[in-house]
Amino acid sequence: MGRTVSILVVDDEQIVLDSIKKHLRKDDYTIHTVMSAREALDLIDGTPVDIVLTDLMMPEMDGLQLMKEIKSKLPQVPVIMITGYATINTALQATQLGAFDYIAKPFTRSELMAVIQRASGVIRKTNGGGKTAEEDTTESKPSRRELKTIGEYSWIMMQDDGTVLMGVERPFLHTIGRIQNIILPAPGDKLRQGSVYFQVFSADLRSHTVLSPLSGTVVAINESVVANPAGALDDPYGEGWLVRLKPSRFEYEIKQLGL
Repeated sequence: MGRTVSILVVDDEQIVLDSIKKHLRKDDYTIHTVMSAREALDLIDGTPVDIVLTDLMMPEMDGLQLMKEIKSKLPQVPVIMITGYATINTALQATQLGAFDYIAKPFTRSELMAVIQRASGVIRKTNGGGKTAEEDTTESKPSRRELKTIGEYSWIMMQDDGTVLMGVERPFLHTIGRIQNIILPAPGDKLRQGSVYFQVFSADLRSHTVLSPLSGTVVAINESVVANPAGALDDPYGEGWLVRLKPSRFEYEIKQLGL
């Protein structure tokens, strides 16, 4: 049986560290807390860590700098930013620079648990089912199902039957805020690379669109996203996929995209 998921929490406010420990104490996690980025870097040199939860705004070394240092040593470790509402734009920048996600103060236990559970799922999937990063030392072979980022907002994932799953990047969803409604194409629709295939309306009724990375015929759409967009899109790289496409010019278009 593998060890529990190890979480490092970094914040210069003791009250925040105590709050997070309280929220997670009943769950199967090993929690380490430090009050500075320097202490965090010292700790990861000698202690197995699977997830890092760090304040964005800290003296001497901020969360972005800390994330850069951690990623240089442990690129597979998800880094989650803790931010105040006044620094949301910086948090969005952090996700574009490699942060797994962010959580805004003040947060509830359910909000904290949601992002920790998603990060834990990524760790376990990456390491072959319940193993954590330190335990799995076998080299993984590239998979046809590997997710590839396309442009600023989209990702694709090849399936064994020759179809392609298409979805949207998390940073794009963060810029929208609360989702009111979405519009997806219907099965049988023809998509052209560069045409709109995903339209989402935010709570203030502003419309946001994503262009299709590939041409082809829509085989299926994710009905759970249509029925509950806010809930399903909590996992945009898994359960929140949008469209299954049968591509018509895959090799040519992938080559044009430089993949």
